[in-house]
Amino acid sequence: MEQIEPRPASTIVIIRNQTELLEILMLRRSPQVAAASGAHVFPGGSVDVADDEVVRRRLFLGRDEADASRRLELKGGALAFFCAALRELFEEAGLLLALDERGRAVTFSEEELARWREELLHATLAWPDLLEREGLRLALGQLEYLAHWVTPEGRPRRFDTRFFVAAAPTSQHARVDASEIVEHVWTSASAALERFATGEWSMLVPTVRTLRALSHHDNVGDVLRTAATATVLRIQPREIVRDGRVVVVVPGEPGYDDVPGDVTPR
Repeated sequence: MEQIEPRPASTIVIIRNQTELLEILMLRRSPQVAAASGAHVFPGGSVDVADDEVVRRRLFLGRDEADASRRLELKGGALAFFCAALRELFEEAGLLLALDERGRAVTFSEEELARWREELLHATLAWPDLLEREGLRLALGQLEYLAHWVTPEGRPRRFDTRFFVAAAPTSQHARVDASEIVEHVWTSASAALERFATGEWSMLVPTVRTLRALSHHDNVGDVLRTAATATVLRIQPREIVRDGRVVVVVPGEPGYDDVPGDVTPR
């Protein structure tokens, strides 16, 4: 069977300190969308031409290509992953991590953010043009690299996804697009995992694993410091048949090394 090449993608985990808890922004995808319908996820999506254009026009600050490529262990094109994470964050959750052209912090009004999202939603303005018009630069220095997940072989939609983490902007409020994303919630990792365990929430394996890793931290600074120096391994789960049903396993789990490749019943 011909295998589908995974598409480059980015995901961003937004965290904040709240009443002595580490809270994480989770989004619920619409039941009508094709991928991960109804699931609780982090903001994210495919890297696209708009991200390459942001890099080409240098509408970012905080990292250069050499630094980004070293961190993601790529020969080139790494900056587009960072840029895609921040674009998706704004499109899906309405949060904008950006600086002015001199690298200074910027405060945005709710009206500005809502108007800019409407322009993007109705395609009256492209993302790079919006950044240029408003004199903004994506704050790539606020992101830390967190994880690298690749969709199992055999799936009709596959992604090669880089996960990032960043602190929530203190003066902004998350607002979903009410199209692809229908709800947002701030939650602790343990509370999200409990909702998954009881079946209240649907979540993908990389989301669950990321929440488990975050459950060992209790503040934003600790997460960012750990991520800044951690070694990130590429993880590609496999689908195997166990007790008559398909289960997803990751390296180190029983069954992962029992077969030469992914096994999915058709």
